[in-house]
Amino acid sequence: MKHFSGLIFLLFILNFGFSQNSDFRKNVDVLHYTINLNITDFKNQEISGNTVVQLSPRKKNLKNITLELYKLNVDSVFIFDEKIKNFSYNSEIIEIPYNHNSSEGECCTSLTIYYHGHPKKDLSWGGFFFTDSSAYNIGVGMEADPQSFGRSWFPCIDDFEEKASFDFNITVPKKYTAVCSGILVSEKKNKDNTHTFHWKLKQEVPTYLVSVAVADYDEIKSVYESITKRRIPVSLFMYPEDVANAKVSFSNLNKALRTFENDFGEYVWDRVGYVEVPFTSGAMEHVCNIAYPEYAVDSTLARETLMAHELSHHWFGNLVTCKTPEDMWLNEGWATYCEALFKEQVYGKGAFKDYVRKNHVKVLTQAHIFDKGYRAVYGIPHDYTYGTTVYDKGADVAHTLRGFLGDSLFFNAVTAYLKDFSYKSASTYEFRDFIASYTKIPLVDFFETWIFTEGFPHFSVSGLNVSKAGEQYRADFTINQRLKARNFYGNDNFIELYFVDNNINIIKKKVKMSGMSQNYSLFFDTKPVSVFVDPEEKIADATVDNYKIFTDTANYDFRYTDFSVLITKLNGKAIIQSVINHINPANFQSEKYEISKEKYWDIKGTVSGKMKAEGTFYVNSDEQNLDADFENIILLYRPDEFSEFMPIKTEQYAYDVVQGIFIVRNLKFGQYVAAAKK
Repeated sequence: MKHFSGLIFLLFILNFGFSQNSDFRKNVDVLHYTINLNITDFKNQEISGNTVVQLSPRKKNLKNITLELYKLNVDSVFIFDEKIKNFSYNSEIIEIPYNHNSSEGECCTSLTIYYHGHPKKDLSWGGFFFTDSSAYNIGVGMEADPQSFGRSWFPCIDDFEEKASFDFNITVPKKYTAVCSGILVSEKKNKDNTHTFHWKLKQEVPTYLVSVAVADYDEIKSVYESITKRRIPVSLFMYPEDVANAKVSFSNLNKALRTFENDFGEYVWDRVGYVEVPFTSGAMEHVCNIAYPEYAVDSTLARETLMAHELSHHWFGNLVTCKTPEDMWLNEGWATYCEALFKEQVYGKGAFKDYVRKNHVKVLTQAHIFDKGYRAVYGIPHDYTYGTTVYDKGADVAHTLRGFLGDSLFFNAVTAYLKDFSYKSASTYEFRDFIASYTKIPLVDFFETWIFTEGFPHFSVSGLNVSKAGEQYRADFTINQRLKARNFYGNDNFIELYFVDNNINIIKKKVKMSGMSQNYSLFFDTKPVSVFVDPEEKIADATVDNYKIFTDTANYDFRYTDFSVLITKLNGKAIIQSVINHINPANFQSEKYEISKEKYWDIKGTVSGKMKAEGTFYVNSDEQNLDADFENIILLYRPDEFSEFMPIKTEQYAYDVVQGIFIVRNLKFGQYVAAAKK
């Protein structure tokens, strides 16, 4: 699922109260639903019909069976052929007496619930929707508790864990098509000028992942050959006027499928399906029948990461479902990271890095605003189950795990996890323990640092001292861990370092780091003169990094670090790393200046030969948390963190009251920070 309305983070949360006594969800094992609905009354926007629920008791001598149905009218209830007269229904819960002296695991009881009415929307996102010419459901209610919202259109056990197979028999007006999860079994023309569509989903999934959509659709058909050579039907149900647009907007669908199959294993479902709906707040990953908003079918590729995101849920969420809402990052964080993997496959490593950087900037600068505080990705409160922390910081965490394990172990382990937990639910702890067991790498410290703790660590190198050691060079240095919006120091973090010599040779090292600081001594055949921390951006700490090797004059923007360089003269080669640190500078006190506590730059590099360069720093006083207009801000410089910040000569150009640029005509390597005079 992906949503775009920022209002959902600010709305008053009104829980429906289902969670107050949810033990009933554990009393039975639902095996199969057969949903038989008439969706022809577009004038009154009502549905009518019945759902047959086949289930097995989980308790001996069960006295009541409880199902959920949200604010529809229950007409009658049957257990097998026996009509039950003394059931109760309070517009949310159906209590059905059960006097069959059941034994645990008895198979099976069949309940039929007849109902009708106007199905409801969630107060914020999801539910069941009618327009003059369409009807469809969105399976999650973001303000509902639990958020699984199958109960908006059929009686069910409605949570993330309870899974069943489905049949759908949907009757619609003659000119309309009913599209559901699974594969189409039959289409029947009725004498009353209606059509009935029978769809079947043989795999067991939670109630929030099945769907119905009714409209005047054209179907775009194709076949995708999976990595095991299985021929999988692909169907895009689109409005007739959008068919041409869809062929462009979905032109990279097969590449997305191949990306996720190569990374995480075969697409196991019977159909790849999208259905166009007039939903204005995103999309929903219903199994084989992704609800896709009409605004995204626009004859461009502008929304193709949305297409990829929803498809990837057929691995993360649909195949393995998070066990509880607190585990939602296992669904949404991984699907968000899959957007970047799609970019990497289709557009290359540079596009992937940019996508990861852009997401990380959002996490560092906006997640705590949208989610009203710095939060851990696991254990998120109900109000923020579908917030920026879960989606975007969850993706950051997935990316960091990839860097921690390395590509081969990462993709093999996650593929094995998805296979082992197929059609099941998994908790964050189960995910952690499986990956640790598979890789033989302990992950308790990693999860404490990145998943179970709010805020961010910040890693930096200080005190690089190189001395001759026989035929080699010895480099002594310290790695520091500082904290942003947390009070927990992570242990056993793998930190990748690039050491650079005078000839711009790069020597790669990886060290393990714990606690506040740790000293290291490493030996080299050539003399290192500079060191870059995490140059390939494998760690989602409180920095955004970017580096480049130059062999000629250039004008280069170090994207998402608020810095660009203009190299006007270069004899030889140069390597430059721009790091914007989203934390206050270390070791700084001043009676003269108020410095930014939110950002400072590390501009590092090595030059073989001679270089003349200009640096441009982009400053926004609001983002820098400086209580001053841009015209009253200056730029300070120091060569390293043990030196004193001093004003540096710049040219200053304002864009508006709060933002502008500083140009340093004679760029030096070192640290820079925006400041205001006290």
